[in-house]
Amino acid sequence: MRIRLLSMVLISSVMLLVVGGGGAVYLVNSARDSTEWAELASSTTAPAILMVSAFQEERRLSLLRLAGDTSSAPALVTAKQRSDEALAAVMAKGDAARALNPDGSREDIEGYNKLFAMVPVVRNGVEATRIPPEEVFALYTGVISTIIAASMLAARVAPEAKVGIELGYAVDQLRAAEALSQADTLGSVALTTGKMSSAEVVDFGRRVGEFRGEAAYSAAVLKGRRLAQLSEITASPQWQRVIAMQDALLLRGPVSAKDPETELPSSLAEWQDASKFVGLALQKLWEDQSGDAHVIARQQGERDSDSALLGGALIALAAVAAFLIALVMANRFIARMHRLRHDTLELADERLPEVMRKVEAGETVDTSTEGSQLDFGTDELGQVAAAFNRAHVAAMSAAVAEAQTKAGISTVFLDIAHRSQVVVHRQLSLLDRAERDENNADQLDLLFQLDHLATRARRNAENLIILGGEQPGRRWRNPVPLIDLVRGAIAESLDYTRIAAKQMPQVKISGHAVADVIHLLAELMDNATAFSPPESQVSVSGIVVGRGVAVEIVDQGLGMPEADLAQRNAMLADPPAFSVGTLAGTSRLGLFVVATLAGRHGISVRMSESVYGGVRVVVLIPTALAEASDPESAISGQFPAVSPRP
Repeated sequence: MRIRLLSMVLISSVMLLVVGGGGAVYLVNSARDSTEWAELASSTTAPAILMVSAFQEERRLSLLRLAGDTSSAPALVTAKQRSDEALAAVMAKGDAARALNPDGSREDIEGYNKLFAMVPVVRNGVEATRIPPEEVFALYTGVISTIIAASMLAARVAPEAKVGIELGYAVDQLRAAEALSQADTLGSVALTTGKMSSAEVVDFGRRVGEFRGEAAYSAAVLKGRRLAQLSEITASPQWQRVIAMQDALLLRGPVSAKDPETELPSSLAEWQDASKFVGLALQKLWEDQSGDAHVIARQQGERDSDSALLGGALIALAAVAAFLIALVMANRFIARMHRLRHDTLELADERLPEVMRKVEAGETVDTSTEGSQLDFGTDELGQVAAAFNRAHVAAMSAAVAEAQTKAGISTVFLDIAHRSQVVVHRQLSLLDRAERDENNADQLDLLFQLDHLATRARRNAENLIILGGEQPGRRWRNPVPLIDLVRGAIAESLDYTRIAAKQMPQVKISGHAVADVIHLLAELMDNATAFSPPESQVSVSGIVVGRGVAVEIVDQGLGMPEADLAQRNAMLADPPAFSVGTLAGTSRLGLFVVATLAGRHGISVRMSESVYGGVRVVVLIPTALAEASDPESAISGQFPAVSPRP
């Protein structure tokens, strides 16, 4: 026995050294990769910005030249020179950038080179004014899009998820700047020619919508200095001038050269100056946000390097110490194991059979006195003895309490739930009165937080009532809009700030099902936020389908194996009868509640993998529970151009 113990410790020590060494090497390589990636990404940012700005200006001047503006010719010559210089600088970084993704970037870079080769051809066409403006616009837009695609590639292959997320946020500002430039170019051409067709108005509106949408999303995800930087841009007079001109052109609609001239809030020159200011500011924000991500990557590399050195030294020391200590403790451990074997055999062969006989005969058994009293200290061997003591007591207690547990479990659930529900209802009433009477903002915020926690406590009490076979006390007489149900479910969720409600259909849900639908959605939202990264969002959207209304909840977590998804879907489709044994077979009490509520109203709930790799849950509310809403009160799904997250 002694040889076996020492052999186990020796093997473990050697394996510890091997694994520790491998881990140290991995951390060193990871640190080196993070540092190299940060340096390479930093060196490509400045040339990329110059290239985007240069080709945006050349695109604008080229289209003005084709529109008949001969005064743009000198500036176009200068713009071409700047574009050539910027393109040469970016292409010089091409081989180094290929190291970011050596397997997947070759085809992309070859495609970029073919696109760049078309630039001289298009320039000749512009010079001769014998090329359609659409081809010119598409070519320059494609060239600029290579920078956006390269930025997304850098985010995908970032050494850390946090770095990739920050870079992804940065790309949104680049997209916003490019959409603004496209809208400015199309609008400038329209003002130069004095005409704008319906298709051109639609195209212009699409670019404006993309610009405002990207800016609004950036306001929702940026934090700290970068959010303040964006807020400064959106509060500037130039931003307001750009927005006013865009709105004016959209409201004006299609015009022809024969139509009388419409008064606009700014001149063409003023609008172009304002657009240039906003575009450069957004590009600067992209550069700064990217720089933040590069700093994170460098810091991670430094931490990995330090961890590798410290971890390697500690692992080596631990391996040697473990073997020496095991050599000393082996003899003591062997003696104690012999004694434990003798005592447990005596307990199993003599005392335990006698106790079980008394239980089966209906005699009174005092588990505190009849239980085993093996005492071997508090170390691992002592824990084994204590576990045997507990197993002996548990066997006796289970035999005595089994009948009582089966008979009273449902009553206990309902009694606890109703008691808790009464207390929570009183608490919510008091909080509601306190909120109405409170004028201090800080105290009011605290009251709102307490109100939210009390609402969650109410839902927990309702869970017990549902599992006990009854219905909670909340009722609605009239149908309620689906958007209000979704908002109510979000309000009952723990991480409600991470849940984003998107466009909802114009339907109402029957009053008798409102409480259960809110409860069902809240449980699914809690599940989504609990199993996804804390910095990610959970999106909730709805759509009318042939069989009713579908509400989709999508998270960005790690997802679930196919076998687990199939098991959860089977339970949601056909929930088993509730019991303690049932809960022992499933680790998700909330999903059991969801299945119970769904079965009560004929609602279908199904899980699948989302496009982000997380879990996508589709809740299909049948047509019998839904009815058309008032169109005038429908939710449009549109949001302000910029609305920073509080």
